[in-house]
Amino acid sequence: MVTIYDIARLSGVSKSTVSRVISNHPYVSTETKSKVIKVMQEHNYVTNSLAKQFRQKQTKCIAILIPDLNHPYFSQLVSYISADCYKSGFKTVVHQTFLDKNIEREVYNQLQKNEYDALILTSSTLPEVEIAEYTGNKIIVACNEDFRGDYFDVFCLNEEEVTMKATSYLLSKGFTKLGFCSDNISSPLQQARLKGFILAHNKKGLKHNKDFLFNDISNIEDGIILGKRLFRDNLEIEGIIAGSDFVAAGLIRSAIRNNIQIPQHLSIVGFDNHPISLVTNPQISTICNHIQDMSNDLVNHIVNKINGGVKQSPIKKVYNGEFINRNSS
Repeated sequence: MVTIYDIARLSGVSKSTVSRVISNHPYVSTETKSKVIKVMQEHNYVTNSLAKQFRQKQTKCIAILIPDLNHPYFSQLVSYISADCYKSGFKTVVHQTFLDKNIEREVYNQLQKNEYDALILTSSTLPEVEIAEYTGNKIIVACNEDFRGDYFDVFCLNEEEVTMKATSYLLSKGFTKLGFCSDNISSPLQQARLKGFILAHNKKGLKHNKDFLFNDISNIEDGIILGKRLFRDNLEIEGIIAGSDFVAAGLIRSAIRNNIQIPQHLSIVGFDNHPISLVTNPQISTICNHIQDMSNDLVNHIVNKINGGVKQSPIKKVYNGEFINRNSS
């Protein structure tokens, strides 16, 4: 492969002169410029834009780390973040970890090698302190997950508080046998939701049923299968925090197949206020998570950090979710 040194040698000029020609520097004679360009064309020389960006200390690229793009929530989140990054002049690279710690660590390694200007972390299998050890002083901003924010900036929903509100609503209707769905119970986000679910019971002087905690439930198909199990085994569940609107839609579909009336026989609360919550029958009671506001705020923040405009200690911005009561509860 022809290098800039080869172009300089073949043109009979210095490397710095070739660099000036490439950057269209004004202090190069027309004759010299023409000679260098001719040699470049003859040898199909293409400038290494990535190397140039590294020298400028910016790649204009931001990495987004997610567990699975097929997950409805994360696909929506990536869509908003990517659009906001594009508006700010940055490309995005999406890495799916599939909850594999080795894949996650490799992305942190790429950040350390300056392959990206920054990393947006939407979910992690690692503790915050370990992530900080891998990323060092590089720019990393977490969103979605409820990290403490001791080592890097965090933008997240108050999952505990809003889940407690939704659970309290079901309990106030006299339902004491409630279920709880999570897609990955080990994550900080799901732990916060579970804490809110349990706190709502405690405030009513009730105990939650551990047999009604369902993990690895994340999409419509999972909701259908879970519903089939609930109705087949005649589990005495009166209400359920479904974890997502897609899971709730699956539960409703399963209920219809089994002649179960919603909410008369089972009250369902989804999560995320996704448009799908408006097209089911009945419409899904859900939780609005302000995903669009969060995306816009964190991208503005991270771009300011990249451009050197933010110097303070890590910040944590928490958004208050809203319980939206529709016909499924």
